[in-house]
Amino acid sequence: MLLIRTYLDKSEIHGIGVFAAEDIPKDARIWRFVIGFDRYYSRKQFAKLPQAAKNHIKLHGYQWENEILLSMDNDTFMNHSDDANTYYRNGYVLARRTIRKGQEITNNYRAFAGSFCAAFLKEPKQNGHHANGHRPNGHKANGHKNGHR
Repeated sequence: MLLIRTYLDKSEIHGIGVFAAEDIPKDARIWRFVIGFDRYYSRKQFAKLPQAAKNHIKLHGYQWENEILLSMDNDTFMNHSDDANTYYRNGYVLARRTIRKGQEITNNYRAFAGSFCAAFLKEPKQNGHHANGHRPNGHKANGHKNGHR
C-alpha cells in the first residue's frame, strides 16, 4: 500500500506511471505490504487461478521470496528504472533521494524474483530504461514495488 499521495499519468518510461502528488523527502517511507488490503498468493494458490487472473497478476504483481504479491493501489503501475528513486529496506520501500511533486516514482525490478523478471530485464535499454518499462510478466512488485519488495 502506498503511504504517500500519488496519481497516475502518462509515463516517459512506459505507458502509465505513478507520480508523486507531494514532495517526498529522502528516506521517507513510500510503500509497505498491508495484509487485508494488498493480496498475496502461494505458488499453489496462483496455479489454481483462472488464466485471466494469472495474466493480470503476472503483469501487475511480483514475486517476493515464496509468495506472489499484488498491490491494490497505484503501486501496480510503478515502472522500472536502473536508476530507481526508491529502494527496499526492512519491510518498506523508501525514497532513495528527494522525489519532487510531479516526478515519476520508480522501482528497480531486479530487487524482485528473477523468475518473474528475467525476460524483461534482458530486453535492450533505451535511455537507462528497458524498452517496455513496465512490469514484466509480473514483477514489482513493480510491478513495482511493482513493490515491488
